[in-house]
Amino acid sequence: MIIGESLVTLLSHDNVKYMAAMDRSFFYTFYNLSYHSRIGDFLIKFFGDYFFYITLLAVAYFVYKSRKDTLRQIKLYILTLFLAFVVSSIIRFFFHRPRPFLAFSLQHLIDNSAYSFPSMHTILIFALATTVYFFNKKISYFLYISGLLIGLARIAGGVHYPSDIAGGIILGIATSIALYLFCKIFNPKWLKIS
Repeated sequence: MIIGESLVTLLSHDNVKYMAAMDRSFFYTFYNLSYHSRIGDFLIKFFGDYFFYITLLAVAYFVYKSRKDTLRQIKLYILTLFLAFVVSSIIRFFFHRPRPFLAFSLQHLIDNSAYSFPSMHTILIFALATTVYFFNKKISYFLYISGLLIGLARIAGGVHYPSDIAGGIILGIATSIALYLFCKIFNPKWLKIS
């Protein structure tokens, strides 16, 4: 009963308006970092568009270099990315949130007109980071930091609200933990987890 009342209070019209205003305010805080210098804009575009792929290549290199349970890790990482993609796609199918640059008619450094919530880049990188954590904590820390840089750059580039990034972080971590627990409980033969 108390939880239900708290949820109703949290989702009251005034609170939702306040949270939306805060989201917009935080968006503009990061978005206003763009269009001040060529170097700054290059860094925003680099981290917002390309660093994701560099990060995936780095993970592939570390997995190859480790040579310990390589096939199992690759299967689990691919499955994690696939599930995170499916979760994000399902949410975007039902929840149509336009990109900030479309909603506010702004210039943008990064091109993407698909729906905004959750951030696909962020959900994928945080799901992968959490799965990697079970095998190699150092690489997972690199991925978590990379995910934050990518998310902040995508806000500054005009394609995401902070809540898109936060949602991607939460959903990515939750997807990875759910997959890990599923594998621990049901122990599928094709993907054994010790």
